[in-house]
Amino acid sequence: MTVVKKIELSIDLTKPADELIETIISVLSFYPGRQHEILEKVDHTVGEMLAAIQPKEEPEPKEKLKEST
Repeated sequence: MTVVKKIELSIDLTKPADELIETIISVLSFYPGRQHEILEKVDHTVGEMLAAIQPKEEPEPKEKLKEST
């Protein structure tokens, strides 16, 4: 038999950022000593998600770069 810890949360979807932050804080409280590891994984995944939705910027032509220096 495996013992599984569970937490049930009710999230107000009108405040998604605040609620996600509170959720992360709540979950981290169950993992003392592992917060840094967990937050690094969250940071990595969120960073990838942000990069995926960022509009792609085209590099400026080399001539324009030379003029601005």
